[in-house]
Amino acid sequence: MWISRKTDYATRAVLALALAGEGATLKIQEIADRTSTPPAFLEQILPQLRGAGIVRSERGPRGGYRLNHPPAEITLDRVVRVFEGPLAPISCATRTAAEPCPMDVGCSLREVWEEVRDATIAIVDSYTFADLAARAGGNWTEVAISAPRKTPAAP
Repeated sequence: MWISRKTDYATRAVLALALAGEGATLKIQEIADRTSTPPAFLEQILPQLRGAGIVRSERGPRGGYRLNHPPAEITLDRVVRVFEGPLAPISCATRTAAEPCPMDVGCSLREVWEEVRDATIAIVDSYTFADLAARAGGNWTEVAISAPRKTPAAP
């Protein structure tokens, strides 16, 4: 399976928000700086993540983007599927609406592609962004530690 650049940038953005801390908001430029992602890509990606219910946007001087759920409730699978759709390596191996194939009867290839699909799904579904944040190191933690955290104003 090949992950698109858009999916890579989306997963980076969600991880940056997870590392920012519960309830913290980050502006697009802050996410871009923390993830080495072009802001123009984030301007396309973040609304899609918002539409999928993964992030929310907040207006105002302290506004920006933040996770819509705790990182422990957001799987890598959920984010990847927003941008990649079905995770089958070939259209005949999707779980729903598989493409018809003239070689379907007795096809040993399809069985292998289904195993690849199932293994891929099992792996990406087994990681939450809390898991990924806990494992993060290097540039991820250096940026998260050095950047000031923004938290919502007290009621």
